[in-house]
Amino acid sequence: MENKPIVLEKKYLKEVYRDKSELPKKVRIDASTKCQLDCERCYMRMDKVGVENGCGLGNLKFSDFKKFVDENEFEAIELSNHGEVFLNPELDEIIEYASSKGISLSMDNGVNLNYLPEKTAEILVKCEVKRIDVSIDGASQETYKIYRKNGDFNKVIENIKKINFYKLKYNSKYPVLYYKFIVFGHNEHEIEQAKILAKNLDMEIVFEQNTYPDFSPVKNPRKVMEQTGMEYTELPPHKLLEEYERGILDWYYCAFLWEEPQINWDGKILGCCSLFTDDFGGNAFKEGFLTAMNNPKMIYAKNMVTNNAPENPEIPCSRCYMYQDMKLHNKWLKSPKRI
Repeated sequence: MENKPIVLEKKYLKEVYRDKSELPKKVRIDASTKCQLDCERCYMRMDKVGVENGCGLGNLKFSDFKKFVDENEFEAIELSNHGEVFLNPELDEIIEYASSKGISLSMDNGVNLNYLPEKTAEILVKCEVKRIDVSIDGASQETYKIYRKNGDFNKVIENIKKINFYKLKYNSKYPVLYYKFIVFGHNEHEIEQAKILAKNLDMEIVFEQNTYPDFSPVKNPRKVMEQTGMEYTELPPHKLLEEYERGILDWYYCAFLWEEPQINWDGKILGCCSLFTDDFGGNAFKEGFLTAMNNPKMIYAKNMVTNNAPENPEIPCSRCYMYQDMKLHNKWLKSPKRI
């Protein structure tokens, strides 16, 4: 006996955008899902079948980007997500065109910065890309390479200095650079050294907790907490949701469905930055942003994460640990900023 497809009931499809004026003014577009590194626990490398069936490996085309921004009115676009932005051969044109349209760009989901052409470094500054988070888990090549396999710590530092050269040349504070340090057992001894290095490079430093406790766990948690002050990163997802609702955090992944939906390099609507094995059925480049955002799966998902619709296995959120955590603890998203 064949399984019949589950029908998305109309009573749960109430989050419809009536016209383009109601659409989000900020989006996240993955400029590239390709990467030259082979990081130890990278989900994109660990689930190659999921990647192939979902977001796939590719680069955002300038022609798609231009058409997309010309058809809509965006204030800001985030360009980093599953891969390395700077591997996109058309990145310079993408940045320059966005700048000409008055669109604020950022790369705060993270870059590895092992590769940065001189021209691109200058364009980042001239076009005032607002923020770039550089993943640097350590303060030496010996430590950095343990997790960032195939990476070159010294090349990363060289590329940071390249950006800083142009910031000085053009007397610009942009892009603001962040030194993103995931704390492991093998690099916790370099926390203080990394702080000094970040300061010398005119970077803000941010520490993050390793989400794979079976790989290189922290040896001295108390000392790490004292050195980094990263208390909130130890909270489970439902606690993060409480912080979001209280206004302490300015993000929560599920809220991206309203505030800044994630779009794949080929136009697929992924919804949030954590999805890479599935999508919500719409394609912002092929059918238009309005039609894609009104896809029944996208609308139903919003009702799921706000507990206004029962869980449905056809919706990608049903396979997300954040949704399952909200369900387990009966903690739901209540007030997205642009609901």
